[in-house]
Amino acid sequence: MNRTLAAVVAVGTILAACGNDDDSGADESSTEIESGRDGAAQDAEGDLVETADTQPPTGVFEDDTDAADTDASDEPATTDAMAEATEDAGGDTAPESEGGLDSGEAADPADDAEAPLDDSEVDPDDTGDRSGDEAGDDSEGGLFEEDGPAPEPSTDAEDRLDDNRFEDYGYRDFVEAATDPLSTFALDVDTGSYSVGRRFLAEGSLPPRESVRPEEYVNAFDYDYDAPRDGLEIGVDGGPSPFDEDNVLVRIGVQGEVVDADDRGDATLTFVIDTSGSMDRDDRLGLVKQSLTILVDELEDDDRVAIVTYSDSSGIVLEPTRVSDRDTILDAIDGLESGGSTNLESGLREGYELARNAFNEGGINRVIIASDGVANAGITDVDALGRFIRDDADNGIDLVTVGFGLGNFNDVLMEQLADNGDGFYAYVDTLDEAERLFEDELTSTLLTVAKDAKIQVEFDDRFVDSYRLIGFENRGVRDSDFDNDAVDAGELGAGHQVTAMYEIRLVDGVSLGDRAELGIVALRWEDPDSGEVTEIDEDIDLRDIEERWTDTPDDFQLATVVATFAEKMRDNPYADDVDMDDLAVEAGRIADEMDSDDVDELAQLVRDAADLT
Repeated sequence: MNRTLAAVVAVGTILAACGNDDDSGADESSTEIESGRDGAAQDAEGDLVETADTQPPTGVFEDDTDAADTDASDEPATTDAMAEATEDAGGDTAPESEGGLDSGEAADPADDAEAPLDDSEVDPDDTGDRSGDEAGDDSEGGLFEEDGPAPEPSTDAEDRLDDNRFEDYGYRDFVEAATDPLSTFALDVDTGSYSVGRRFLAEGSLPPRESVRPEEYVNAFDYDYDAPRDGLEIGVDGGPSPFDEDNVLVRIGVQGEVVDADDRGDATLTFVIDTSGSMDRDDRLGLVKQSLTILVDELEDDDRVAIVTYSDSSGIVLEPTRVSDRDTILDAIDGLESGGSTNLESGLREGYELARNAFNEGGINRVIIASDGVANAGITDVDALGRFIRDDADNGIDLVTVGFGLGNFNDVLMEQLADNGDGFYAYVDTLDEAERLFEDELTSTLLTVAKDAKIQVEFDDRFVDSYRLIGFENRGVRDSDFDNDAVDAGELGAGHQVTAMYEIRLVDGVSLGDRAELGIVALRWEDPDSGEVTEIDEDIDLRDIEERWTDTPDDFQLATVVATFAEKMRDNPYADDVDMDDLAVEAGRIADEMDSDDVDELAQLVRDAADLT
């Protein structure tokens, strides 16, 4: 009996030990993602400053309702991963703009002001305030109030959510119109930041603050802008600010002409595909192959596709092949396999050489990178790689970067390469997103209709006390360079839209019913075919700004909710008094009104984010 009991105890001990080993393995495969949030505001000279001293006003998003007092945390923190991202990316990654930025811009490249705050300036153990307190008033109209301190966010995430590289560009502070009435920036049609945020939320984690670029969140949605017959057109409207009941929000919408696929020239697309070992996952190379298959079905028979792959080195998998020979293209896609290190430089060199040799005069010429953004062989510095592709961009070979996967994903490299290559950056996280990008957006926007497009807003200090541009922190242009056509700016494809949101403090005594203009929006761009430069402008009329939220158009409300969501996700102190639960209610109401799958998805994302805070 004793021997039997001893045997039972021994077996139990062995089973317990095996169970402990399994639990240990599970713990090792799941790590916590840092959600530390350091913020940086800009002083009147255009330098970055710590956010700890910033005291944003309270605010509501409801007609005829007073703001609630709050006790928001004002000491966001930084993360080691952010500093590593800057070091790995080669330091300063802002677009080159000769002489730096004017006041009102978030960073001055000449002064290297974009570098993250060092550890002596912030508390590395402070994870920052994600706000999103208990639900406030859920009444119609969407009241944005805080009732108490926010709980600590849930940070459980799988390994694939760790070791991703993002750049912190800070945020813009209010600028006094009397001191600096001009605000100038390059247009940007990127949407990658929003898709990245969606991926994090799908994994049950809030996106890292530094991954959020508000303009890319806003630009991920379509708005009801009038399309011009050719070139670009401006639209301006406005309404109450969700951040401060005394302020207004002004939306500037830019719409590119729409060109039918039958009217565009033939396209020559050279794909540069990362087939290194890090791409050996269904959400990376597997999704790339699905995406390319979708695209081939959308292209015209006379379009051409070429494929270059890179890992330890690069090689041509498919010479430029007409889409009419679909089976040959699809066989090349199906045969893609992963393995080895990541020599992005080699892939770019071979891809651009192939694109130059196959250049279609009078047609569309693009290089499209599909990668997780990792570069660990050859030239890896993003600035050096950007300079390498600059001449080709000037000669008509634009670059599109498409990011795949998370976990050691380099958002900085993908976004900055697209900027230097006169293209745009997108991120594919699901098959649905692949279909949206490769089936709908990419094919319709292949034709570039505007090069070096930039905006300059001149505010009238008789009516505007101060203003802040929401987002575009790394797209600033010197005010004096607005009419300098040698300065690189943004490119827009056919049908592309760009939306910019300004929060404005009016001068005391100014009413929205007054007959006055707050300022003038000027838009300047170059025709890619003729080289002719066009400049148009539009007034910001007080009467175009609605006093009541319920009187604003649905698509203005959508843009406002998206911009507010982005400001919350990046812990901008100016959004501290916006309650995430109330924002979720507002997003849900707009989704019901607009009946759109994209807006339905947004409403769910806002609800998910509210539940995580």
